[in-house]
Amino acid sequence: MSEPIMATDQSSSSPTNAGPYSRAATVAALRSFYDFLATLPRLPASAILDAPDSGWPALTDSFLARLGPKTDAVRDLLRHVPVIAATEGDAEGGEGNALIGPSTMALRWDDGDGFLRWALGRGAVDGVLSPHGAGGIPPHVAVLTKGGRYGSWLLVDVEAGTMTDFVMMGTPERRGEGDAEVQADSPGYWRAFRTRPVADFFDEWVDKYRSLEWVVVPGSVEDGVLFYRDAATEEVRDIYRTHGWPDNFRREDCRKALAEWEARQ
Repeated sequence: MSEPIMATDQSSSSPTNAGPYSRAATVAALRSFYDFLATLPRLPASAILDAPDSGWPALTDSFLARLGPKTDAVRDLLRHVPVIAATEGDAEGGEGNALIGPSTMALRWDDGDGFLRWALGRGAVDGVLSPHGAGGIPPHVAVLTKGGRYGSWLLVDVEAGTMTDFVMMGTPERRGEGDAEVQADSPGYWRAFRTRPVADFFDEWVDKYRSLEWVVVPGSVEDGVLFYRDAATEEVRDIYRTHGWPDNFRREDCRKALAEWEARQ
């Protein structure tokens, strides 16, 4: 049996290359992205929570040890990332507040919903708090989202200062030595996926929303970010444009119109 091909890209955005990392800059980039999401007709700004200066109190050393080996810088980052809380009752967003991209849920690293404690108490890390088939997530990489099979597992490399968009059923962006195809679950497979400096990465995601490549609808928990080119999604894009997107956006009016559209589907 032949040995698996490993990802060995050496471009300036490759996570194999050491680069600048700043916890403050990473947290600020994530917070800025969440602030942008709050301008869309789904996530209320009040649901975005900032960590105290000392970090999220639930993330003690013994608690984080159950994730497996992680560097001090990763533990420090997880203790300080902003989180998105659910809203109750008929409040906008609800449990779907944490949907930040197609099939992509932000993890609550404050453990405010008890999910981390539940998962770690059962030893459920692989596939729940870390992606299957990535070829091993190293200790210097933090996982910010849960993407299931088709969404984005966002991985922050604190040695390189980069974000990698790993999709379990996705296609790698880079190839291995000699332009060979990289095999799923081969060592370092995650490195072959789209990788950018953290702030640049979130700028690209903002552009996807601004251009209406991605569109948010308020009601669905799992399918609340649409990206198709079908007739239904084009109707959603037209609703955004009708309500002044992007420069004169009437958020609340658009949210109500989208809720009416969802009720008709």
